[in-house]
Amino acid sequence: MKHKIFIGIILSSVSLLLFQCQKAVMTDKDTQATLIAGIFGSCFSLDSCFDQYAKTTDEGASFQVYDQNGTRIYARQSVLDYSTYKPIASGSKWVTAITAMRVIDCNAGNATNCGTVTAGSCNNGAVAGAITLSRTTGQVLGWTGTYANVTLRQLLAFISGLNAGGSSGSGQASCISTLPVGASDTQKNNCVNDIRDQSTGTPGALYQYNSNHMAVAQRMLEVSCNKTWDTMFTQLIVTPLGWDASQAVWRGNSRGGTDTDGSLSGAYGLSISPAHYAGMLNALLTNGTAKNASGTNLTTFLSTTSVTEILADQYNGAKIGYSQFSAFGYRWQYGLGNWRFCTVTDVPTECDKDLVSHSIGINGFYPWLDKNRNYMAILAVNNIGRKNGLSLLPASSTSLFFAETVRPIIHSQIGR
Repeated sequence: MKHKIFIGIILSSVSLLLFQCQKAVMTDKDTQATLIAGIFGSCFSLDSCFDQYAKTTDEGASFQVYDQNGTRIYARQSVLDYSTYKPIASGSKWVTAITAMRVIDCNAGNATNCGTVTAGSCNNGAVAGAITLSRTTGQVLGWTGTYANVTLRQLLAFISGLNAGGSSGSGQASCISTLPVGASDTQKNNCVNDIRDQSTGTPGALYQYNSNHMAVAQRMLEVSCNKTWDTMFTQLIVTPLGWDASQAVWRGNSRGGTDTDGSLSGAYGLSISPAHYAGMLNALLTNGTAKNASGTNLTTFLSTTSVTEILADQYNGAKIGYSQFSAFGYRWQYGLGNWRFCTVTDVPTECDKDLVSHSIGINGFYPWLDKNRNYMAILAVNNIGRKNGLSLLPASSTSLFFAETVRPIIHSQIGR
């Protein structure tokens, strides 16, 4: 039923967008025809669905499916292969949440492969104390006033009320993407203070999908551990997972141009390959065990508590102020750095019964996890140019449509 509803909403949206953009698309009939064929054409196998979808992409695509053990059971690529590093836009949010929980686990002595983030090493801040999801901006950053009691949990769940940049749309503070390379502590503090001072939302009461929350969360982690984001990310993610340190980098300006510091761009700024991303995501699939680039299991990469927290409903009654998916009729809930896509969004226990967790990027990069059927999948694509620049549909929508088309096929093949 959900699949049919999704298709109906997409069809209605496409019809409206085609009407609105009729003059613009008439200038590029070949591209229009390719994109529409990729969206509406029939397909009955993973291969045919993927091949059809790949024709609509700017740089090609790859698609992988992994079983409950983290073993790849399906893979197909077109031009863009599994090991190629590309920006993943909001796919970065899941990485940031996992990095944050790694900091918490390592500081508590509940994880391995921690580098210098050892037990008790992240107890710094304006008020001494161990970093946890309950630590506040007042305790760590010394904030006072309305936003002094914002917690790390609220920041990673986007319910901190920090809506700097405007109350509508993404509302991102400009300083996040304009920090100079090698930004100083003062420059970072000024940025997060600007986010605080420009905000009007009520902490805990407003869900606002934007980059501000994670920028402040990253700064809290830096101050708590007395380490830069790059140092923590390298030691906790890149090194143990065997990622390429020269390519797995954060940038504040993810669309090119002047190089900027990426230490506050946890909501969107990472480049990574889909094969390596899968090794990290394996920790959520298997309740804590990640896989490095050689396929070796890394046990206690995350605690089971951290896995539960990342995937759990974190709304706690917050109202949706901005969600890009509301245009499609969805009121998806949110965990820590990932969407909770289900039928009954307002009842967490009911949502859990058909839950798909994901962290889709605006460029179409789409990793998802189905804990009920015990599998995960990653659609890797980087659509920011000509074919998906027609305003027919954003790249994220075409990826969602592909995923909703192939999910029943996957379920049939794995028998769940």
